[in-house]
Amino acid sequence: MLSILAGLLLLGICVFFHELGHFLIGKWVGVRPRVFSIGYGRALFFRRRKKTIYQITAIPLGGYVQFYGDDPTKQGRQMRKGDFFSVGPWRRIALAFGGPLFSILLGFVVVFVLLQFGYRSMDNVVRVDNKSALYKAGLQNGDRIISVDGNKTASFERVLYEVGFAKGDTVHIVVERNGKEINLNLPVERSEVGTPGFLSGARPLARLTIVENVPKGVNLLVGDEILKANGENVFSIEELIHVLNAHEDDTATLEILRKDNKGVTAPLSVTVPLKKVPRVVFKNIIDQQTKKSIPEIIIEEGTNKNFQNIFVNNETFATFSELREALQKPIKALRIGPVEVTADVELSFRRLIGIRPAEKRINSAADLTFMQKLSFSADETVFITKSTLVGLWRIIQGKLSFNKSVSGPVKMVAIAAKTVEMGWQTYFLLLAQITIILGVMNLLPIPVLDGGHILFYLIEALYKPLSFKVQATATRVGMTLMLAMGIYVIGLDIFDVFIKRVFG
Repeated sequence: MLSILAGLLLLGICVFFHELGHFLIGKWVGVRPRVFSIGYGRALFFRRRKKTIYQITAIPLGGYVQFYGDDPTKQGRQMRKGDFFSVGPWRRIALAFGGPLFSILLGFVVVFVLLQFGYRSMDNVVRVDNKSALYKAGLQNGDRIISVDGNKTASFERVLYEVGFAKGDTVHIVVERNGKEINLNLPVERSEVGTPGFLSGARPLARLTIVENVPKGVNLLVGDEILKANGENVFSIEELIHVLNAHEDDTATLEILRKDNKGVTAPLSVTVPLKKVPRVVFKNIIDQQTKKSIPEIIIEEGTNKNFQNIFVNNETFATFSELREALQKPIKALRIGPVEVTADVELSFRRLIGIRPAEKRINSAADLTFMQKLSFSADETVFITKSTLVGLWRIIQGKLSFNKSVSGPVKMVAIAAKTVEMGWQTYFLLLAQITIILGVMNLLPIPVLDGGHILFYLIEALYKPLSFKVQATATRVGMTLMLAMGIYVIGLDIFDVFIKRVFG
C-alpha cells in the first residue's frame, strides 16, 4: 500500500510542478488564475484565496489551471484586466510554455540534487557472460564501451540508449581494453519485434559489497567491498563462488576495500575460513519412458526440500542427510516424482564464506565540481528529452511498437511503486525522467496540449487569429484523438499491470 501511495505521490509531484508553471507564468504576464486543480472531477479538498480556488480532486490522473476569461467564444466582449484574452499572444505563449518549462526544470533540479547526495551514472565498463553471443563476438570483462555506431557513450545509460535505438541487428562499438581501442560488431537482441534492442549477456561492472550475515571469527565487516578472491578479480556472486570452489581449500584470501571511522577507504588482505555445504548433483538425467533428457538438478543441504521428491530404490527421505547416505550405496532404481529416470550422481561440497554480499554497481567518477554537476544535470536533461523525441519518431515510423513503448498513468504509478523498493535515488531519478517526458510531450503541436495552444497563439502573433470555428474544430479533433488514445493506453496499462499478472 505504501508503495502505491509513493507511486501516486510521484505522479502528483510531476503534475503539480507542471501546473505550477502555468500558474506562476500566468500571474507574471498579468493573467488571473481562477482554479488550480490537481486531478479531475469532484473536489475532495479545496481552499479559496484571493479569488483563486486551490483543489485536489477525486481522479488524480492529471491537473489543470483555469484562468479568468479564457473562453475563446467571448473574445469579442470587453475584457477585464487580468482576463486570459486581455493580454497579447506572446504573453499567452509564455503562459502555455510555462507548464512544460517547469516540468523540464524540475527534472534538471532533481538530477542536480541527486548529484549532491552522491548519485552518479553507471560506469561504461561491462562484464560479459562467457556463454553469450557477445563474448563470442569479442566483448570481454572489463571492456569500456566508448562509442556505439559512432556516438560517444560516457556511461552505461548511454550504451543502453544507443543500442536500444539501433537501426539494425548489429551495432559497431569501440571499446577501450588495456589502453587500446578495439572495434567490434556486436549482435543486438530484441524481446520481440517492435521493442528496443539490448546487448544480451552484458551488464555494468559491479563490485561485491557485504551487506549482512558476517559469521563470528571472520575478519569481515558490513560495507567491505571484495575486489579479489585467491588473486582473481570477482565482480559477481557467481564469480566469487566459482573461485572459492576452484580448489579444495578450507580457507580463501580476499582483497577488500574498507572504510575507517573517518570515511577513508584502504585496501586490506584477509584470510577467511570456508564453510563446506554438502550437495547432490544429478547429471545426464534421462526419462526412461520417453528417452528425453531432463535438465540437471542440484540439491544443497539447507537450501530447499526438493530431496523429498527423489525416490532411491523406491524409498523416500525425510532429511537431506538420509538422501545423501542412500546415494552412496548401489542405485537399482531412481525416480523423480512419478518419472523413472537414469542419471549420473555427483556427491560434492560447495565452499562458501557464510556471508551475504550484494552486487553494487560501479559508478563513474565520484568527485564533481559545482559547475560539472550543473553541466551533468543539463546534459542528462537534454539526453532524456532527446530519447523521448527519438522514441516518439520511431513509433511514428513504425519501428517501435506503440503498445510496448507507451505507458499511461496506471503503469507509471506501478513502475514508481516498484522503484521505492530499489531505493530513494532510483525513485527520484524516475521522477526526473517522467517529469521531463511530460514536459516534452506537452509541447507537441496537438490541440488541447500546450503545444497546440502555442501554435494557435504563434499564428495569431505572426499573422492573424484563427477563426473560432477553425480553433473549435481543431480542438474537438485533438480532444477526441487524445481521449481515445488515453482510454486505449489506460486499457493497456490495466491489462499489463493487473490482468496479465493474474492470468499470465
